[in-house]
Amino acid sequence: MLIKGTDLNEKQKKQVCNAFVYRWTFENYDRASQGYGRLGCPTIGLIWDDDWLSQYSFHFVKDGSRLAANRHHCVRT
Repeated sequence: MLIKGTDLNEKQKKQVCNAFVYRWTFENYDRASQGYGRLGCPTIGLIWDDDWLSQYSFHFVKDGSRLAANRHHCVRT
């Protein structure tokens, strides 16, 4: 099931942030070391995690306890 980033509880937010290591946000301190390869780092401005979360929905299992293992992307809302 899809859950909007604004509707995530704290445990779900932590799971999402740990799973999406390539997000270009201030709180993602490892963002530059994630291996963007020959593409280089993104040239867009940094945003806060809450702003990033508000722009996407995430695939969770039906009870909302964890991210769905068969989905490896988020959906722009």
